[in-house]
Parts: sequence; structure tokens; C-alpha cells
Amino acid sequence: MLFKPEDKNPYIFNGKPLKDFQDLKDYLVAFTEREAIWVASWIEYLGDEETASRIRRKPKNFKNIIYDRYNELSPHI
Repeated sequence: MLFKPEDKNPYIFNGKPLKDFQDLKDYLVAFTEREAIWVASWIEYLGDEETASRIRRKPKNFKNIIYDRYNELSPHI
């Protein structure tokens, strides 16, 4: 569901629609730590409670958490 979410609304960030985990990872450089908790909520909305929880526990590391999760899941899509 993270890579092809159905019936989920995109997040509009700086005018760019982020539709899935791939879009988030590709646009991650534009995010700051201030958006970490929102990112966690959106990832949870897409269906990944585990990653959302990890980000909430360590918001300063949210970019690395997202990259790690992407690398973990991408071979399976």
C-alpha cells in the first residue's frame, strides 16, 4: 500500500502532490525536522504503522528511517 495506495489522498507539499512512499523518498530533501511528525502521520495513513512509530520515537532521524524502510521494501514491489 505504501507504493500504490488506493483511495488515499496525496499530501501536497510546496505545491507538489506526493502520492506514495516513492514520491516521499524522492522529495525528502525538501523536508525539515519540523515536518517529521506530519510525515509519520501520513506514512501511518498509507498503512505503515511501524515506520510511523519509529519516526515519532526519533524525529531527528526521520530521513534515515525513510531511506532505510524504502531500501527494505523496494525489492518487493
